[in-house]
Parts: sequence; C-alpha cells; structure tokens
Amino acid sequence: MLCRAELRGLGDVQEKLAAMGGTIFAISSDSVKDSKRSADALELAFDLLSDESTATIQNYGLLFHEPYHDKDVALPAHFLIDRDGKVAWKWVAQRVNDRPDPAVVVEQVDRLLKDA
Repeated sequence: MLCRAELRGLGDVQEKLAAMGGTIFAISSDSVKDSKRSADALELAFDLLSDESTATIQNYGLLFHEPYHDKDVALPAHFLIDRDGKVAWKWVAQRVNDRPDPAVVVEQVDRLLKDA
C-alpha cells in the first residue's frame, strides 16, 4: 500500500539528511517480501521496513483499516527525529490518500539543519 511516487520523491530529502549523517526509513504493513520488491524496483536510497504485525504503526497512532482491501495499513506520515531522539517535526495524513509535497519535507529538514 506504499505510494511509489511519494517514496521516489524523498530522494532530495535523503540527500540532505545523508549530508548531515541522517537517513530516511519507511515503514509499511506490507510483507518483508513485498517491501523488498518495492525497494528494489524503486531503487530507493533508504531502507523500506516491514511491520506486518502493525505494532510500530499502532504505537505511532497511524493504524487505519482500509475497507476496500479489508486490510490494516498505516496512514501516511513523516517524522523528523533530531539527534537527541526527539520528534522535531511531524506530518500525519488525515486520510490514506493525503501526501505532503516532498518540497515541504525538504523545507523542514533545512529548518532542522539551521536550528542544529
């Protein structure tokens, strides 16, 4: 249930984070096999993790039951975690189809860099 365009659009964010020693990782409720297939097909420069049990997704309050496929999925969300392990910025979708513009995420990374 991952949005391929969204994942591809995070390339600029990954470059900025890598320059400061950080990284992106994405988490979905897809199986390990499906997550690996997607990461390989998209040639992502960051890890795509599987949370089939949805434990982490639930802990972040992102669990959504998608009725069309009758499946639990994660609401799209972005979290920037600072060097101290604190959430410096977050964006959480109101519905499954919401996606932030990657430029907004880049702006937040830039802001975090300036504040560091």
